[in-house]
Amino acid sequence: MESTPQSYKEPGSVRHHPMRNCLHLILRVFTAGATAAAVAVILRSTQTVPTPLGPHTARWRDFPAFQWFVFANAIVFIYAVLGTIVACVTQWTRRGPLSYTKSAWLTFFSDFLLSCALMSACSTALGVAWIGKHGQETAYWNAVCPMVGRFCDQVQGALIACVCAFVCLSLCTVMSASALHQLAPHKP
Repeated sequence: MESTPQSYKEPGSVRHHPMRNCLHLILRVFTAGATAAAVAVILRSTQTVPTPLGPHTARWRDFPAFQWFVFANAIVFIYAVLGTIVACVTQWTRRGPLSYTKSAWLTFFSDFLLSCALMSACSTALGVAWIGKHGQETAYWNAVCPMVGRFCDQVQGALIACVCAFVCLSLCTVMSASALHQLAPHKP
């Protein structure tokens, strides 16, 4: 009997698909770039304006939601950089984290947890930014964005970068789930 090489679609413990690894690398690079941009923009967002009661300073560190935003984006940035390094190595070795069942589960679980943390950080910062921009009349909270417009614009830019990072990381999660499905033994 002849021995035929195992194709990509046949069940087995190890599979390689170069297009999936390349897309995985690109998504990791975009995730790292977007989270780095979000952290850099929010860290620079400080504005002081004169008011009749004295100078008013708007800073990211005065809001716990923005502190969580910076922390979550920094963690996802570190994870994305490490994931990018692993994805680069897989391009050379032809075996990536999505080629083995155990590492595919770990990648899926990590991607899923960090995408949830990233969306949590983005949504809490968005809630604070929304109240800062529009105020809350029933609670007698006035909008502060008319006074500190540059600060609000920088926060808005950081939120857009965070949403882009979330989309890229969510696509990585879907790719990991797809790899797990492909690695699972299928009954004929």
